[in-house]
Amino acid sequence: MALGVEAASGICSARECTNAAIYRIDWRNPAIHHARTKTWLACEEHLSYLENYFKYRSFPFDVSAFVAPDKDSGGESSHDH
Repeated sequence: MALGVEAASGICSARECTNAAIYRIDWRNPAIHHARTKTWLACEEHLSYLENYFKYRSFPFDVSAFVAPDKDSGGESSHDH
């Protein structure tokens, strides 16, 4: 599966999806990277699809609420201050 857009965009990472993301999925491929984590975003419609993608490949992942970065803080979310 290819990503449709960068995670920083706030748009679901499923190919050709233009829905706003409401979930953040932090995942890694332990066969390649033991510590490096990647982030994909998901809308309600694609969350289960993306979860199944990681489960099928036995990739560890965590799902949390996506909080869009505060544009006034240089990319940091407001709760990081």
